[in-house]
Amino acid sequence: MFAPPASAQQTAPPPAEPPRAHVAPEDDRAPVPDFEAFLRWQASAEVEMGLRLFGEGDDYRAITSFKRYRLLSASPRADHLAALLIGEVYRRNQFSELAMQHFFEASRAATSPPAQLQSYLLGLQELCLSLGAIATCYDTLTELEERAREDAPELLELLRYQRLFVASLLRSPRVLETRPDTFEDPTLSAAAHQLVQRHRDFDRLRLKQPWLAGTLSALVPGAGQLYNGRPVDALLALGFTGLFGGATLYAYRGLESIPLTAVAGLLTLGFYSGNIANAIVDARRINAGRYQRYYDELQADLWARQRFEVVDNTVIFSFGFDWPALTEEPAASPQAPPIPDML
Repeated sequence: MFAPPASAQQTAPPPAEPPRAHVAPEDDRAPVPDFEAFLRWQASAEVEMGLRLFGEGDDYRAITSFKRYRLLSASPRADHLAALLIGEVYRRNQFSELAMQHFFEASRAATSPPAQLQSYLLGLQELCLSLGAIATCYDTLTELEERAREDAPELLELLRYQRLFVASLLRSPRVLETRPDTFEDPTLSAAAHQLVQRHRDFDRLRLKQPWLAGTLSALVPGAGQLYNGRPVDALLALGFTGLFGGATLYAYRGLESIPLTAVAGLLTLGFYSGNIANAIVDARRINAGRYQRYYDELQADLWARQRFEVVDNTVIFSFGFDWPALTEEPAASPQAPPIPDML
């Protein structure tokens, strides 16, 4: 979760005024500004401005402010925070690859092992869900779980649940061997119960049999389309195949024209073959749509997402099942340039 409007007031608040100049004792020269203090003040002003712009949906200028904050601060802590915030901007705008890259960059800049793993997990989520690299995601989650045993024990249950979720997407039988009550967190335990149940329900999805649809259309043109629940397609397949079949018969018997018979016969064969192919492809398309709805609902309901918020200049990580809906993009000004122009 990222709540810029609420936390922007608390995050790195700038001083009421820029740092004042100081004069060395017994020195009558012009005042010398405290340059480092001024840079710190300017950096805190930039990050506050970036958070406000983010809350208003002006993402282009928010990214610019976060980058200036990183340059002015020139510290690992600023690199970590800026990369996280820029990654969140890109994630919110559905630039998943750029979001992943910045979250991974934040992981490299983090100064503590827990923050490294938690930031890395934000990027891994983009790889798993938005970019669809499920098999790679499962292997990486397994490696992260091993690292978390020593570096971030508080992250173990979330990683174990996410690995269970990805195993369900891969249709691994290990999911049915999982005991949901082994999760200490009650939210993850309840979600694991639902995940195992939905894994069982997957095998009871009402799917079409492509071979059956093709066979029916081969026996009676349009029968496969009717089996797929496409009555209009069934009428068209039966009508055109019957029309050109009748024309072929008339050209052969009535007109006794071999050329016309050949042309009509080829057209009949084309519609007859197309009717069979259409029934098979349509059955597969229906199944694919049902699979996709199943996976979309699974992802929307049961993916425990890592998230973060910034409070008092501190990054706080947590997880939830309703993110990223919590950070829907506000209506941006029509004059704001699009995000890709930042690249």
